[in-house]
Order: sequence, then structure tokens, then C-alpha cells
Amino acid sequence: MNFRIENKYKLEKDKLFNLYEFLKENSAHTLYPKRYIKSVYFDNQTLSCYNDSIEGVVPRKKIRIRSYPNSKNVLKENFYNLEIKVNSADGKSKSSENKFDYNKLIKTGYYDLSYGHCFPNVEVSYFREYFSVYDFRVTIDQSINYRDFNKKKIITANDSIIVEVKSNYLESLNHIDEKFYFQKIRYSKYCNAVEEINSLYNSHL
Repeated sequence: MNFRIENKYKLEKDKLFNLYEFLKENSAHTLYPKRYIKSVYFDNQTLSCYNDSIEGVVPRKKIRIRSYPNSKNVLKENFYNLEIKVNSADGKSKSSENKFDYNKLIKTGYYDLSYGHCFPNVEVSYFREYFSVYDFRVTIDQSINYRDFNKKKIITANDSIIVEVKSNYLESLNHIDEKFYFQKIRYSKYCNAVEEINSLYNSHL
């Protein structure tokens, strides 16, 4: 696994034009066509993945099955990818595999050495654009939706746009920070999904 470093930024819709202008001015090129992405996140009964992320514990993991519905650029046999994201003191890494039984994993769960038996908790879906600038990658996520995987409740996130800038080199991120005038944030789609869904349920108590 290769370690990478990433920064995340929050944009409002009226600032998206400024981002595209920034990419154009810095000779960015498109890596992939715009894709629709779905991720099913797994957690144990005490929500250890969520809690570790909120508390900033390292090392910590996120366990998910990612798919690209309606994408012509993903081969059928790679439609579902089981991904384990690790956040450590050295940076972030990700392992991925596609040779598994999706229905069985959804039904019986995933056993992780750190978190034990984990089951599907929430589903996050969104549209993503991919760009390359210098030696780092920029992704733009819009139309973010959250769903309680078990109760089927769907929440549409607000109009905020999440931009992720990833590189294997800290110097690259320092370079883009000098030019990037958008709001840097600490952000997790999984954690936001858990909180938004819990907030919805609590408002109906």
C-alpha cells in the first residue's frame, strides 16, 4: 500500500466557478469522466470506526464497499470493490479487492482484526469529478446523499461541495495551499452520514 497525504476543502455552489477557473489556470487535465459513486460503510455495534474518526485516533480504519453504478468505465467484474482505508501517523493508505461475494458480505458482515464483526451501517452516494494538477489529484464531490442502510432513510446533504486534494508528497500539498483560497476542513463522509441520520431520528422523537 502506498501512503498518501490529503487535504479537504468545503465550497459553496456559488464558488464552484472559482474552482474551475483555478484548475484551468493551473493547466489541470481530466483523469476520468464524471462518475456516480456509492459506498456502503461497515461498523461494529459500538461504532468504533465512527468514534475513532471523530476522536482522531491513529491508526484507524474505514471499511466500505464501493461501486460505480451506470459507469461505462468500470468492468463488470470490478463493479464492487471492498476497500479498507487506514489512517496512520505516516499518512493514508487503501487496500482494495473485488473477488468477494457481495450479497454474503452484506448479509453476514465483515470481520476485521481491529474492530471485530462489522455490518453495513450507512450508504453514501455522490457525483465525483477527477482532475490532475502538477503531481497531485483533485476530486470534486457534489450531490451527496446519505442513507441508513437498514432503515432506508435517505438524507440529502446541503449544497456544500467537498474537494479533496491528494498527493504522495507533503511539499505538493504545501504548494497548493499557497494557491488554494478555499476553506480547509476536517471531513469524513461516513461520520457526516452517521450524524445527519442520527439527527433526523432524534428530531422525530
